[in-house]
Amino acid sequence: MNPFAKRLPRYAVHAAGLLLVAAGIAVWARLPAADTVVAVAAPTPAPAPDPAAGTIAGWLGPGEIRANVVVNGLIKGEWQGVAVLAVNGAAPRAFRLGEALAPSVRLSAIEPGAVVIDIAGRTERIAAPAMPSLASPGIVRVGTP
Repeated sequence: MNPFAKRLPRYAVHAAGLLLVAAGIAVWARLPAADTVVAVAAPTPAPAPDPAAGTIAGWLGPGEIRANVVVNGLIKGEWQGVAVLAVNGAAPRAFRLGEALAPSVRLSAIEPGAVVIDIAGRTERIAAPAMPSLASPGIVRVGTP
């Protein structure tokens, strides 16, 4: 018998094994690696509703000008004054006499215990909250040294 014919089955097994290894490498090369990072866009949170949106719509809409003013504090001198006001739900801030609080709304006077605002030619008096009574009389001189 031919010596090559005896070795033929062995070569066929080796060739088939080599083909299987090549096919495996080709398949694994096409698969993504396990440590591949895939960028995914983070979900965008819905914007929080604007609490002033209704107020702004009221300012821009037809009809009477409205202003929600809350008096937080007053400082009045002989010729000038400052009022700490929260306008339309915004954080309190200091306003001087004559300063605009909002479009067509001005601080026209600071009185003891109240402010007067001018809303498009119409005046409105807004009272300040009453001062709470103190539990103690405050700083008291005890004696002279």
